[in-house]
Amino acid sequence: MAIYKVEILHRGQTHTIEVPDDRTVLEVANKLGLDLPSSCTAGVCTTCAAQILEGTIDQTDGMGVSQELQEQGYALLCVGFPRSDLKIETEKEETVYHLQFGQHQNK
Repeated sequence: MAIYKVEILHRGQTHTIEVPDDRTVLEVANKLGLDLPSSCTAGVCTTCAAQILEGTIDQTDGMGVSQELQEQGYALLCVGFPRSDLKIETEKEETVYHLQFGQHQNK
């Protein structure tokens, strides 16, 4: 089992935690008292969406984010397992929603 350093940029503050490769970023952050946005914790909604600024994350179960957006660095922290040290920016739900569904809305 590997343990990775995860730097989380959340609401203007930087938090650094250590996350084993068999735990999700959200699970460990919550256990350490970091109140990150989340809802379904099953990879379906986009409440916990974040942008991976550096590093690699495995989010095989992340159905709520399209493959295209995953390739652009967006991830769901509830199903995101670190595969390297990470630098993450939280609260990207609105961005992900608009990138995925915004083009289909009539304004």
